[in-house]
Amino acid sequence: MNSISAIKFHDDFKFRMTLLVSCILIIAFREIDLLSYPRFWAEEGQLFYPFALKHSVADIFSTPLVGYLTLFNSIISASQAKLMSIESAPLLSTYIGFLVQLIPVLIIIFTSHPFWNNAIRKAICSLIIVIIVPPEMFLNTTNSHFIFGLVTFLIMVVSSAQLSNLKKHAFRILLIIGGLTGPASMFLAPLFIFKAYQDKTKEKRIQTIILSVCSIIQASVIVHTLLYDNNYKRLQPFDFHLTLSAFFTDNFSLNMNRSSFGMLMSVLFLYLFFKNRKSKEHLLFFLSFIIIAIFSTLGSLNMQGAPRYSYIPTCIFMLLMASEFFELKLNQISLQPILAFVFFVPCLIMSSVCFKYRMQYVYKSDLPKWKDEVMKYRLDTNYKPKIHPDYLTVQF
Repeated sequence: MNSISAIKFHDDFKFRMTLLVSCILIIAFREIDLLSYPRFWAEEGQLFYPFALKHSVADIFSTPLVGYLTLFNSIISASQAKLMSIESAPLLSTYIGFLVQLIPVLIIIFTSHPFWNNAIRKAICSLIIVIIVPPEMFLNTTNSHFIFGLVTFLIMVVSSAQLSNLKKHAFRILLIIGGLTGPASMFLAPLFIFKAYQDKTKEKRIQTIILSVCSIIQASVIVHTLLYDNNYKRLQPFDFHLTLSAFFTDNFSLNMNRSSFGMLMSVLFLYLFFKNRKSKEHLLFFLSFIIIAIFSTLGSLNMQGAPRYSYIPTCIFMLLMASEFFELKLNQISLQPILAFVFFVPCLIMSSVCFKYRMQYVYKSDLPKWKDEVMKYRLDTNYKPKIHPDYLTVQF
């Protein structure tokens, strides 16, 4: 037995289903109240749902409410407004948010890549994807575009030669949704071209064309918004030191939220980059990290970042460290796997432990339940039902 990842578990259907069920249970029990009492979170209730109630389906799908196209949010809000009662509307966005969190896990479990090509690697990589999700992205569709960005990344790095027809069509649909739901997926379009050139397969070219077309549409909307309707003040004058601090804190600190730790981890990142710079697989991970980290920070509100903006880079960095950890020899000492282990395991544990503490800032269990809030609205139409976080309200 030469390495950690050589520990034997059979990567068969039974194992994969066990791993999937385990991930479902981990997600569910991180905040079980949200499944019992679904809620609107931020823009779900403040923006998307009220707009959908008052406008046509055509308006819902063509209006860039947050400065870019949000196809997925439009699908959800249109379904809520046109097909569901006010009382049950959050049920859809909460449970669909749950399903979206499972998509990256499903890709890892049911595909193969050098980073997750056996049972142990699949289990650890899946755990990374589940644990790293910050509370503000948990079980809501407001921030689903960040998860679709990760999905786009995973589709890019997975070889298309292994895909069944079902997976090919599923990936194409996911790329359309990702490309037209927020800018995160758009940032990866140049790397898809690079990957298609590497693979020289028909399916990877199709994926590249799909994402490129969606990215051109998305970029056109973003540019128009920045020039003529920049309500969110994106790319406005900013504090360089705050932005630089946010870049290292968000993207390198692995959810520790410390710029000093982020600076330290950036050194490890550079070390891993130079060590693996000749690997085509590693190069895609490094380039994806850099591109998304830079553009996500610059595109964040006030260019000051937040955990949601760093979700994709953090997952990529953790997957890179996990790949080093997998090479840890059981009978010899090697520097890089040990370094990866020293930082990777504590960061994963801290992300899990801190989740409950950070959750209190985005979900308050003592806030009135949505159905109770709607009942108050039914009695007084001037009443504004409260939603999460921090007692935001819905204006019908």
